[in-house]
Amino acid sequence: MKRYDAVFLHPPAIYDFRERPTFPGPIAYTVTESTEQFIIPPIGMLSIAEYLDRHGYRVVVENIGERMVQDKNFDVEGHIKGIEGSVYAIDLHWCVHAQGAIELAKLCKRLHPDSVIVLGGLTATRFHEEIIRKYEFVDVVIRGEAEKTFLELMNALDRGQKNMSVGNATLRVNGRPVVGPSAAPSESIDEFDFTRLDLLVPKSILFSKSRPPYCAHWSIPVCRGCVENCVTCGGSAYACARLLGRSRPSFRRPERIMEDLERLAEQGVKAVFLFQDPRMGGKRYWESLLSTLRKNGLPIDHLTLELFRPADAEYVKALAGLGVSVTLTISPESGVDHVRMAHGRNYTNAELIKTIEVCQENRVPLLVFFMLALAEDNYDTVKETWKLWEKICMMDQEARSEEYPITVNYGFGPMILLDPGSLAFDNPSSYGYRMLSNTLEGHIKQMEQPSWHQWINYETKYLRRDEIAKLILDTVEYSISLREKYGIYDRTTAFVEKFCYVDLSRLIMKEVDKIAELKDEKEKDTRLRLLQDKVREYFTKLGERAHAL
Repeated sequence: MKRYDAVFLHPPAIYDFRERPTFPGPIAYTVTESTEQFIIPPIGMLSIAEYLDRHGYRVVVENIGERMVQDKNFDVEGHIKGIEGSVYAIDLHWCVHAQGAIELAKLCKRLHPDSVIVLGGLTATRFHEEIIRKYEFVDVVIRGEAEKTFLELMNALDRGQKNMSVGNATLRVNGRPVVGPSAAPSESIDEFDFTRLDLLVPKSILFSKSRPPYCAHWSIPVCRGCVENCVTCGGSAYACARLLGRSRPSFRRPERIMEDLERLAEQGVKAVFLFQDPRMGGKRYWESLLSTLRKNGLPIDHLTLELFRPADAEYVKALAGLGVSVTLTISPESGVDHVRMAHGRNYTNAELIKTIEVCQENRVPLLVFFMLALAEDNYDTVKETWKLWEKICMMDQEARSEEYPITVNYGFGPMILLDPGSLAFDNPSSYGYRMLSNTLEGHIKQMEQPSWHQWINYETKYLRRDEIAKLILDTVEYSISLREKYGIYDRTTAFVEKFCYVDLSRLIMKEVDKIAELKDEKEKDTRLRLLQDKVREYFTKLGERAHAL
């Protein structure tokens, strides 16, 4: 049996997705890399594990979600039973993992009753008291930034302290949550290491050549914190202040980022996503960062960076001169100015178009990302967003060449879950939303429903949940047709994707809603399993028909 001091576990979104009938619908269309089980772990898991490892503790980061997706026969219970640890720590960073994280925590406690079960992450922080109060198998919730708190917890356990007072930790004492004092966030994130992929097992998804970006890849932060306040974001300035106690971002020194890239390259990583916009640190910071990268020479093949607002020619030209392939991403969320600005993105379509032109002039590909459905969205505003997508496709088609095959592209995703801890989650009526559930337990119950449209946790002043679901499918259908029109998809790909993600999803939604009206739970389960069998049969026939085309 393997023995560790701390075992970190990344869960799937839905723990028993292999046993229960589950219909992810268009979610599978928009998250192809991480899959609908969201199997890529948060970056912070590695920095926490490395921090403990550095201080002499034996640690491992187990990606249980990836193991379950990659191997349908993987025995979760047997695997975890064979890993002995004093502490089992499960990330509940993103709300989508609520059901998976809680079920995994329950399993760990059953298999290792004398161990300490810890949850952490932004979502766990937002619901820390509810978790300790309702889920007796969770012993500790670490709130906010966790590296130093986790070390303090491990040291206290080594001293035999059970009812210790640890900063940023909420514990159960006599059946009740006891909230430890809040600890100040780290002044500098330079002391943390986000590159220890050797601590992560497995990591085949990161080194896969069959999924985008088709090479070994990882992500590292420019900073921790944010200056923007997008109203549904759990990592906004508001959320960071409330959940992390961080009033301003801490930026990583350019020299440390260069070291990160070198360490990743030594491990075979070829592409890196440098997330958070360096321009938040001011011109002196981003100039220093790019100068350092350019002077030392990037040891990777591809670098992706974020734009939180439109970019000027000076910045894009500096990126183009880094000496490696660079891609930028920007997320206007909507193609309508007033919808975007109500969401917290304070720029216009004209500024966005100018950024596209600047990127094309400097041969820096740009991905423009949109989100459905926002507070001010309705059918008319979404159709206006579709028009902007077509303009983006036209701009790309006009600028393409053999050397520069993709100049600009768009992507989109349905919001589905409004982030806990965001401005809109905490004050929904002030921002045009209505929460269908505002507790962790409520979210888990929603995620245990069979179909994606039942997971949507909000409505807006213009759209009910069923209308949001319809709008999402209509948008997927439009996007597939648009990609076929501009040669991004061939006829076969468009046919397959429309059938899988639109036609089939519409049929499944109707059938699931009918089944939900049944009173007999056994009959419900039987009908859902029959539906799942039919869907699998459809996929088999689809494969045969696509092959014939």
